[in-house]
Amino acid sequence: MDEDLLAVSYCIDCGKCYDVCHIAKVTDNKYTPRSKIMLLQKLIDGDELDQDEVDDVYLSTRCGACDDVCPMNIPITDIIQRERTILAEQGKEPARTSQICKNIIEAGSPGRKDATLRNSWINDEIELSETSDVAYMTGCWIAFAHQDIARSTIKLLNKAGITPRAIPEEKCCGLFLIDNGHMEEAKEYAKEYVEYLESLGIKKIIASCPGCYIVLKEEYARLFREPKFEVVYSLELFRDLIQEGKLVPKALDRKVAIRDACAILEMSDIPREILRSMQVEVKEMFGGKHGCCGGPAGVKPNFPEISSKVGMITIEKTKDYPDGVVSYCPFCYHHLEDVCRQEGKEFRIKDITGLLLESVL
Repeated sequence: MDEDLLAVSYCIDCGKCYDVCHIAKVTDNKYTPRSKIMLLQKLIDGDELDQDEVDDVYLSTRCGACDDVCPMNIPITDIIQRERTILAEQGKEPARTSQICKNIIEAGSPGRKDATLRNSWINDEIELSETSDVAYMTGCWIAFAHQDIARSTIKLLNKAGITPRAIPEEKCCGLFLIDNGHMEEAKEYAKEYVEYLESLGIKKIIASCPGCYIVLKEEYARLFREPKFEVVYSLELFRDLIQEGKLVPKALDRKVAIRDACAILEMSDIPREILRSMQVEVKEMFGGKHGCCGGPAGVKPNFPEISSKVGMITIEKTKDYPDGVVSYCPFCYHHLEDVCRQEGKEFRIKDITGLLLESVL
């Protein structure tokens, strides 16, 4: 029997995945993790899904909350990825998904941005090297939407005596391809990018974006091979530099909620350690549980109303935190700010890197 179908057969309809899925919550459980995986049999059998069923497959951020709570250990997000692969091969994926994948492959960014502007965040306030074997990868959302995060990162590194290089022809990590089941394209993309980065003589890459970090560190090894360079998450490096006394934060005396990044929940203690080093009190927005922003993996471009409703779950909770919210995911930052603009809501959010720079300098 097909391994994934066997896994699906173990589902006991306990409802635990419903409880943690914010998309299920805002759609009155019309689109649930369970309803998604139950479509696998039809897809394998070659039966055509109706539009509502196709929408169900793509109404997932693949944040992993459902995987974490499934008592039968069903690989829900992997099954969703496989379903998307089948739909893509059938030419049934959403048009926006196809276009974004094409943009990444052909132009190196989801929004087909002008590649010459990717490093436009560089200014005279920061010090970079053209020959260092330590590189900094900004990621698309920082490079094009939140350049202050890149500058704050380099200023902190400079303060600690580290002068990295920018990647001359940086491009998207390709996470969107992976999330949407374009695995053959993702394999070729990973091969080309890894070989390019290695050709620069890079020994270490520092990544600010949690998605970029996971893709470079873990996904490329599965898609192609283990890269010859080390991949370091910027916050983990900052934590270590603080412990070594190379960065010395001053007390900020604030109380903030923290907006966790789905891609690296297993590392969520690191931003909390950094905040404590600044004597910032951390309030748990979701009681320590998983809470996706609602934007990734194509949900935002394909289903903007549902994506915004999920974003509003976070935004409404911020009323309880007068000192605002701290984020360490640039896409969460981008999505939630965008939702606030659309809804006319006030939202106080700050990236943790900027907060650390404020404390250190």
